[in-house]
Amino acid sequence: MTNTYFICPHCGNNREFAVFTSSYRVVSQSPEVGIRTEESDPLPNLRKEDNYIECPKCSQRFEYDSAVTIGKRYIQTTRKLQKYPQHQSAIF
Repeated sequence: MTNTYFICPHCGNNREFAVFTSSYRVVSQSPEVGIRTEESDPLPNLRKEDNYIECPKCSQRFEYDSAVTIGKRYIQTTRKLQKYPQHQSAIF
């Protein structure tokens, strides 16, 4: 889980999430760097069958796998744009 990067499909949040799997934790990540910067200590999840991510901005729950997929695409796109930046000419 430490290599995953999440994006909220509802509001586009890419900074902080509550992750419910076999444990509960809050993660913070940096969109500029594309990695997780902080992760809380895991707490036991009393409902073991839960497997979702919750966005604190819009309070929406979404599937763990869909958030990971969107995050992977985000990282791939931003790295591609960093590698081949678009040159914009100034119009005077």
